[in-house]
Amino acid sequence: MNLAKYNWELPTHSQEETKLIEELQMAGLKYSPAFLRLCIERGFTSKDQVEQAINQTPQLYHDPFNLYQMDIAVERLQEAVANGEQILIYGDYDADGITSTLILFETLETIGANVDYYLPNRITDGYGPNVARYEEFIANGVQLILTCDNGIAGHEAIARAKELGVDVIVSDHHEMQATLPDAYAIIHPKHPEGDYPFAELSGAGVALKISHALLDEIMPEVVELAAIGTLCDMVSLTDENRTIVLGGLQFLKDTQRLGLRLLLETQQVEFDKIDVDTVGFVIGPRLNAIGRLGDPTPALKLLQTFDEEMAQQLVVLINEKNSERQAIVKQIQQEVEARIDLLPELPNVIVESGTDWHAGVLGIVASRLKEKYNRPTILFQHLLDKQELKGSGRSVDQVNIFEWLQSIDQHISYYGGHSQAAGLTVNENSWENFKEALHSLANKHEDKINQPESLKIDAVLPVSEIEVDFIEEVELLGPFGMDNPRPLFVFEDVLVKNIRLIGADKTHVKLSVSENQHADTILDCVAFSKATQFEGIQNEDTLSLVGTLSLNEWRNKVSPQVMVTDMGIARTQWLDYRSSRIAPELLQETAAIYVFRHSKLAAYFSERIPSSSQVMLYQEVNQESLETNTKEKLIIMEPPQDIDSLEFLIKQTEWSKIYLGSFVQESKYTAGEPTRQEFAVLYRWLSQQSSFHFRQSLSKMSEVLKIHQTRLKLMIVVFFEAEFVTIKDGFVSFNTAHSKEAVDLFALPAIEKYRREMQTEALLNYQTISEIERYFEENEVKS
Repeated sequence: MNLAKYNWELPTHSQEETKLIEELQMAGLKYSPAFLRLCIERGFTSKDQVEQAINQTPQLYHDPFNLYQMDIAVERLQEAVANGEQILIYGDYDADGITSTLILFETLETIGANVDYYLPNRITDGYGPNVARYEEFIANGVQLILTCDNGIAGHEAIARAKELGVDVIVSDHHEMQATLPDAYAIIHPKHPEGDYPFAELSGAGVALKISHALLDEIMPEVVELAAIGTLCDMVSLTDENRTIVLGGLQFLKDTQRLGLRLLLETQQVEFDKIDVDTVGFVIGPRLNAIGRLGDPTPALKLLQTFDEEMAQQLVVLINEKNSERQAIVKQIQQEVEARIDLLPELPNVIVESGTDWHAGVLGIVASRLKEKYNRPTILFQHLLDKQELKGSGRSVDQVNIFEWLQSIDQHISYYGGHSQAAGLTVNENSWENFKEALHSLANKHEDKINQPESLKIDAVLPVSEIEVDFIEEVELLGPFGMDNPRPLFVFEDVLVKNIRLIGADKTHVKLSVSENQHADTILDCVAFSKATQFEGIQNEDTLSLVGTLSLNEWRNKVSPQVMVTDMGIARTQWLDYRSSRIAPELLQETAAIYVFRHSKLAAYFSERIPSSSQVMLYQEVNQESLETNTKEKLIIMEPPQDIDSLEFLIKQTEWSKIYLGSFVQESKYTAGEPTRQEFAVLYRWLSQQSSFHFRQSLSKMSEVLKIHQTRLKLMIVVFFEAEFVTIKDGFVSFNTAHSKEAVDLFALPAIEKYRREMQTEALLNYQTISEIERYFEENEVKS
């Protein structure tokens, strides 16, 4: 598929699948065949499996004491409560860390603990256990530290606490390194000596298990917190996490947390419609924003307080911080993109730093750049006073960034994270070596990085099957997220209707599609941030779409809608850039071949196009010159002398796009072909002239003879081929000694060449794009 950003992995269907659908229907599952086909594609092949997958009130909670050392941790916490020891919950600054901290705080308060919490400041404390902070709290009387959403890599601080006689219980879920800290107990679903049946809990999920173990019951008010942490931390939405999220969403619809209610009200959220997106796009970003820019404690207090005045103040503060965060993200992203534009080619890994960049938002920017460029991206804040760089990285699916950092950890002071995201610190004196090692590593994996990411398609569906009832069936498989992605559907060879750009900056696309000209069903589609990909697509074009399904409510009417993930066309796309002036954007295309007729123009423009593109002359095009071509875009800067040379060029490569500039310095098509009468007039005039300089006399000749200059130039060449004139050093002389035999001027090579140029220009400059496209397609079939 040309224009597609991803590799589409289409499902295969078999007679066995058809038989399974019939069996499921006979077993009493009253769902559409399309939905049952989707269930089978997801691996649900029995009635019990389907019913479990669509159960919206699951009760799958594993025994918390199956977590390794949970019994030791609970016993120590109960001892601390009984003895009145001062307990500190040491959390984290993101939404998962904030919610897990509050879960543990409210739980320990419930059983009468002397407990307080601390959320580290991302900027001043950094991630995870901090030696100085631990020492400070211990000096102030803390006798037991309980971490949440951190600690698995906190060797130094935990060892220091032990030296000072204070036990540390670690509760965490991040990737474990080879050596574990010397903690009193470590509660981790992936503990190497444990055997917990579900390894993908979030930090809040682990906190929920501790709460359950301490109370011997699950409190609804902490389940809603666990659901927020689980959704915000992008962990697997299967097994126990599905129970946590679905239960938590139900509790959120009737939440008694005053601050949370006020926050949702400011964003016009309808409480009965709270879903995964509400957490992902409304709650999560705002809880994260304040921790990204400084002290995250107000976010926790917002979830905790029952004081209306305080809640209102906190909502204002958090919304302001979120707006501030958005502005900072945009500024840094633009700065990095400007740097990348100046590079001769896109590197295999993006590594950039800035002294004024805010470390708290670098993960967001890295994620956006990763999506835009399909490259692992690590961005750093350069702390000049500390002589170190603190960074956040995000990776493409093909690369495990945590393993990359492990392999070059001799250049890194600290790192942590997982396969797709990581945080790290690099000393100034290791910076250049770190970058060199990382780029070297990326270059070794260039083929893997350059592979388009795959989209696993759940089903290929006709537009006519997309109805409200079917979409409601699909929603039963939710909540969607990690390991349970929202189903992706392909709509093949649909006809475009009513396409237009939307949004303040016109970067989004809204269109409707149908199966054909006469189809009754019209399906609305929205493609966010895909205006560039849809460039050149017009009404009545045929294309294929990949997307997810949703319901659009407008004026009390509910209708199906496709949220477009990718698009492609099964042919080369032609883009019309014909104009009297060269469009500046035409000279900015990367990885393209710019083809010219005239060598002087080619030389001029070769210095004005991106370094990843190349210039080629039509006369240089041959099989050998194109054998190693890796370019996907062809830019026709000038029409060729002969259409055959362009046909050859087009047929030799699977071009994704052909940009038609076809700039003509002198139009032969508009000048037309000379007539016999004009040849006779010129002949008589020449026979009466002495030698003259043709170029210097051309304008005057045209005026006197009333013959277009372009035709005059041709006629002089024709007379030269017929030996009626001689030409030397630009001077034309009538040849009185030429043969008097009749010459068919219109059969001479110059005329034939001129006619071919006229025909080429007539096609490339005066036909519609669709007619030009049809011409080359028909010639391809004939050949």
